[in-house]
Amino acid sequence: MNTAFRLARFVPSQEQRAPSPFLLDPTYWRNRLAGLDLDRSGLLVLEREDLSSPLCTVEELRVRTHDGIRLWGLRGSSPFHPNARRARVHLVGAFERPVVSLDAVTEGCADFVFQVPAGRRLEDRVLDVLRLCQLIASNSELELEDIELAAPTDGPMPDEFMIARRLIENVLT
Repeated sequence: MNTAFRLARFVPSQEQRAPSPFLLDPTYWRNRLAGLDLDRSGLLVLEREDLSSPLCTVEELRVRTHDGIRLWGLRGSSPFHPNARRARVHLVGAFERPVVSLDAVTEGCADFVFQVPAGRRLEDRVLDVLRLCQLIASNSELELEDIELAAPTDGPMPDEFMIARRLIENVLT
């Protein structure tokens, strides 16, 4: 059997399927959401002058998740917009390099990009996204509705973003 053919069979489809209704059930998430204690976020912010420029201030962020794992990411902000008008969150894979979007930052948006740990379960990724959104809102003048969950430019909206957005709209607000 041709190796290229064997590998091609396991490439995931790019079409987006509707998630199971159980994953969107607010009662399923209520107990899990109650455990998101922001006081124990372990938020660590470090300046990254090596990644910053006159147009964009970049900071490294480390956040403790609900189950104790550390998420690592970057926040880009504009020195010309001290109070961001909105925030944008996007995720990259465990082996991708996080890069702040200069376009978003120059528009006055705070840009957050986080690496997803390899093998992280969907339920944990949803809780991670919700925790990040709550931290962003609690450490800024933004509301949860002002935080955009950005899909990758070359793909569909990640399931964790779709579920988190619905929970923000229907449960957290």
